[in-house]
Amino acid sequence: MTGREQTEIERKYDVEGLTPVPTLTGIDGVSAQPAQEPFILTAVYYDTADNALAKQRIVLRRREGGGDAGWHLKKPAAEGRTEVHWPLDVAGSDHPEQIPDEVLEPVRAIVRDRPLTPLARVNTVRTTVQLTDTAGQALAEIADDVVSASDVRGGTYRKWREWEVELLDGAPDSRKKRVALLDAVEKVLLAAGAAPSTSVAKIARAVGVDSLTELDGTEVQPGLLPAPALQDPGSVGAIVVAALRDLTATLLADDPLARADAPDAIHTMRTTVRRLRSVLAVYAGLFDPAVVKDLRRELKHLGVGLGHARDAEVREARLAEELAGVTEYPTEDARTRLVGGARRDHAAGVASARELLLTPRYYRLLDSLEEFAAWPPLTPAADRPAARQITRALTKAVGTLEHRAAAAAETDASEPALHEVRKAARRLRYAAAAVAVAQPVSGEPETPAAPQKTGEKSGKKARKKAAKKAARKRAEAAARFDTHRRKYARIARAAKPVVKMLGDRHDTLLYIEQLDSAAQAAHESGENTLVYGLLVARAERPGDTAAAVLGKADHVVHTLKRMVRAS
Repeated sequence: MTGREQTEIERKYDVEGLTPVPTLTGIDGVSAQPAQEPFILTAVYYDTADNALAKQRIVLRRREGGGDAGWHLKKPAAEGRTEVHWPLDVAGSDHPEQIPDEVLEPVRAIVRDRPLTPLARVNTVRTTVQLTDTAGQALAEIADDVVSASDVRGGTYRKWREWEVELLDGAPDSRKKRVALLDAVEKVLLAAGAAPSTSVAKIARAVGVDSLTELDGTEVQPGLLPAPALQDPGSVGAIVVAALRDLTATLLADDPLARADAPDAIHTMRTTVRRLRSVLAVYAGLFDPAVVKDLRRELKHLGVGLGHARDAEVREARLAEELAGVTEYPTEDARTRLVGGARRDHAAGVASARELLLTPRYYRLLDSLEEFAAWPPLTPAADRPAARQITRALTKAVGTLEHRAAAAAETDASEPALHEVRKAARRLRYAAAAVAVAQPVSGEPETPAAPQKTGEKSGKKARKKAAKKAARKRAEAAARFDTHRRKYARIARAAKPVVKMLGDRHDTLLYIEQLDSAAQAAHESGENTLVYGLLVARAERPGDTAAAVLGKADHVVHTLKRMVRAS
């Protein structure tokens, strides 16, 4: 069973006393249906001890009552929030307090193997009014909620009343019109005495904060400030650390899709892993070498584990396409052996990848990546100007590529040597691409709150002013760096053909080797093997010799050297 997904677009309002919901008769084309009988909703919200979900603005709850009782997972979206619903009896929940595995799958990369416990218990007495258009289509629902909440961890009881306006399936199909409808309803509600809610969600208000991101369980040590390099948006550390933070966030976003075996998801996740390893390798001089070595080793282990499913998937697609074009020989036995075998290998690879993504080793890698990105172990080199230091690192990466290409031209064991050339080209490509898009990190230390006697408002004002100043400084540094970004992007594009050419050649040789092995097994089983010879002949590329590909690679290397010097 998979959860039912929908988009939630709503606005919340605080309301005092017994103020009734207004009739909303003044909105053109909108009618309000009679209010429904009140009903009770009971919800328990869960999170880890350090509020890992809240920090990502994610809500997980189990709710009873109403038309959508069940397990609910809410995640940020471009507009509103994405909600995923599961029924209360979803498999894996033997008792109400046990969170089913299926519900946790989309957030495993965030909660990992940390236990989730109740954060708050919220009881709501809800009365709803539905708004419809002239054709009777349901546009929105206004919920009049009387809420009582117990902060389980803080031990505080809170009670309040709010109005919640949520769009329904019949709402306008354009964002502009949806906003206009919500604005029109809001105008009426404000006139009736409501005020925009000071809190974005019931769970936030239940635990006494305005925003879920305020529930940061990180222990802050007094006087601990970001490294000097991260306070200077023009430093190489500010750029490369930003790239690592972006890639770490991408890896966490890749995780649930890979677990679900969404199309191309495992390949995408493996590519993110390779990008992380490349950035750590090319800019290794900016960080503690022992920490970089450990991270790259663990990332390699993850990448290898993800690779089995992807390789089988590519092989299955190629074999199915090739066999579809064969008409002169019987293909039924070959299809069963080749395509069926690749399909079984893919299924086994996906199962293996899922097991890997549930291991403590993988979770500790995610912990280490987040810690590294948040508080990187920087060396003095990280303080240097970004453009100059990045050029040095990319120059060294091009030199490594050139050296490996020269070594491959002189060795008899050309295939392993060509693989090393490919890895060097890929490393250069990903390292250049990462800094081409990274914006300087926000490393400015927060301005301390003003002394208590000046009031909390003064402290917030000072922090806001400091944040604006830091943002302006980062924007100016990013603008100065833009010319270099474009050059790094061109370097990444120039390195890509070498990666693809050597990758295609490697895949073809492996494909032929697999065909030869399958043909031998087919022969021993008494099957017709003529089709295997045809497939091998189609795959062979006589002009694609090691010398030929190295000649093309050498030309690209000279181009890259010139481009890096100009960066």
